[in-house]
Amino acid sequence: MKIATRSFSHLVYTLLFLTSALACGQLSSQGQEKQEEWGGQKKQFEKSFKRWQDLKDNHQGNYSYTKKWSSWTGFGHTTTIIVSKNRVTERKFESIGAPHPDGRPVDKNRWAERGDFIGSSSDKQAHPAKTLDQLYAEAKELLAKPIPSFHKGVLRLNEQGLLIKCFVQDTRIADDAPVTGVNITSITLGNQKGPKTKDSSPSFEQWMAEGKKLPEGMIFIGGSPWFNESTGQKRTAQEVYEMVYGKKEKTPPNQPNRPQLKPNKRKPFPKHWGDPPKRQTRDLRPLPGGYGTGSGTLAKWIQENLDRDQGQ
Repeated sequence: MKIATRSFSHLVYTLLFLTSALACGQLSSQGQEKQEEWGGQKKQFEKSFKRWQDLKDNHQGNYSYTKKWSSWTGFGHTTTIIVSKNRVTERKFESIGAPHPDGRPVDKNRWAERGDFIGSSSDKQAHPAKTLDQLYAEAKELLAKPIPSFHKGVLRLNEQGLLIKCFVQDTRIADDAPVTGVNITSITLGNQKGPKTKDSSPSFEQWMAEGKKLPEGMIFIGGSPWFNESTGQKRTAQEVYEMVYGKKEKTPPNQPNRPQLKPNKRKPFPKHWGDPPKRQTRDLRPLPGGYGTGSGTLAKWIQENLDRDQGQ
């Protein structure tokens, strides 16, 4: 009876020791997770890169791609990059804010960059103005490194075999975890409908006759091209035309000079509002209260004053 009791006690101690050792081993392996390699995904990337070179030549370097992002709370944004002959010619951005608890319309922001203005926006949500060649180069550099600990590596191609995702992501973050690397949504090959070329842009006289309309989506620092913030002076119609279309055309000598119409003036703000904000965002949107168009900063300032006046 004593022998049986000792044997049982020895068995219990042995089991407890083994259980403790296994638990320590698991904790140690979790705390020192090994880095992983990309493995066979490198071959998929090389095949995709060759495929891209062929398709790029077939379409003469003309394509576009989009980057979409949305949060589980309802807001999101989309960036579209247009490339012509292997050069970025336009970047468009649109964002939609989260729903307001009081039922007000959601906040929206939309802008576009063309020509020398590409890359001028400070909006960090917008995807950088890069070509697919640059994105492939970033992916190649990322694939040459091991996947960091506590991260997963993702490589995805679209139905044409082109790269749309190559990034690493922290697995310890549950929702909306940031990624490092290439992460776009879709690619469209071929010529894209973009801004008018210089050959198809209207002449100065045509532009004046059509009401001096600006190309859709074009933005200017300060919200209006008619005012030069650096000098504090108004620009002439000829100066604005040259900014928009990059031409230095003047009225031919054999045609009579036409009087230049003054730009539409915004109705004055109430004096008790004080001066509008000097620093403003570079977007362009309709202003509340019938004050025309302007930046988001100016729109917010007007709305706050309107609400304050209504409450009095």
